[in-house]
Amino acid sequence: MYQTNSTNNLNSATRAKSFVPLPHHVRERATEAHDPDLLVIEQVFDHYHQALKMHPKVVDMLVSRKIDPKYIDHFRVGFSDRTLGFELQSPKSLLGSQNRGHLQRLGLLKGSGHEFFRGALVIPYCNSAGQVVGAYGRRPLHQRRTPAYHLYWNAQQVSLFNTTAQTLPDAVILCKSVLDAMTLLSSGIDNVVATMGIQGFNEQQHSRLFEDGVRRVHIAFDNSPSGNHYALLVAQALDAMGIECYRVILPLGFDVNRFAMSQTDVAASFARRVEQAEPFKQGYGRLINDDANNWLRQLTTLDDCTQFYLEELRQAGKAARTVGSSRIHLERFAEYCHSIGVEHVEELTASVLESYRSHLTGEKNVFTGEVISATTQKERMDAVARMLARLYYYGIIEEFPGSNTQPGMIQ
Repeated sequence: MYQTNSTNNLNSATRAKSFVPLPHHVRERATEAHDPDLLVIEQVFDHYHQALKMHPKVVDMLVSRKIDPKYIDHFRVGFSDRTLGFELQSPKSLLGSQNRGHLQRLGLLKGSGHEFFRGALVIPYCNSAGQVVGAYGRRPLHQRRTPAYHLYWNAQQVSLFNTTAQTLPDAVILCKSVLDAMTLLSSGIDNVVATMGIQGFNEQQHSRLFEDGVRRVHIAFDNSPSGNHYALLVAQALDAMGIECYRVILPLGFDVNRFAMSQTDVAASFARRVEQAEPFKQGYGRLINDDANNWLRQLTTLDDCTQFYLEELRQAGKAARTVGSSRIHLERFAEYCHSIGVEHVEELTASVLESYRSHLTGEKNVFTGEVISATTQKERMDAVARMLARLYYYGIIEEFPGSNTQPGMIQ
């Protein structure tokens, strides 16, 4: 794949063999940079870009989110369909082992041999020279075996999305994700940039805005407690550099893409939101707290509260395995509650929890047909307890149910 058995006196980059034919200017730039890592990275992301064209359903998913297909080629959007390994030499060979080791060192391949982005839509972030330095991955659906929904590669090493080889205008719209940015670009709004995730604003991005002379930033993060919190942190950092910041207020619980999908004229609707944006300097910290309380009061159904809790785990940086196992346990609990007619969190009582605990003693594994172990039963109940504790902390539920259940089951 990457290296052939050429003589050792040749440069590593020129010895690299592309398993995906790269555009001439990309190969020339990588060779001139004398950076073998760069060429390997370009090969991988070109492979993902070509792979996406073989999966029209993924392309249709982007179109359904009001993203213009022309941006697939423009930003080299790709898809990891687990075929990267087929392009590598056998891991039993010396060259194959070296290539896999190279990818593992770069973080694009895991120690298990699985691709970091397996099963995910992949959108690269490029530096001012157009070289891929990071990437965001988004799995179309939550998957039991690969629970991480959002994937970030080199998040702290990337500049802003949509800033390659151009000077930023005086006023920009800052989104928290590339999908939000591409949504606005597709509607004809050009002065859009994006971080890599709601917590992805870093020193490079901060410096880029300052060095390009940006004077005003409209922050269009999600209208949620976490979105408002991190928007305030970004505003404080930019305000210290003399950059005015405004908060684009979306409907409660919405991000830019979801807002766009609810509108017929995205550009006009979003422009009105920008015109109505609140300056942070006018006490918006207080408004954020008020808005968070209003938003939390919207959470009444068990399904909404479950998604809120899982998102909190993700934003807190919990491991993908932890989030995935919590999701599975809580989905089983929600299924049981629905089966007995419990739809809202206010209906959760000690008797409901005790009933669920009894139900678990007879629950069977869907694969083996055997009753789940006592350890699994405890994990199921503990996952419910942790979620209820957080809901109680936020005031979503007024009382903590289950205080009289067996010790160890609810704690």
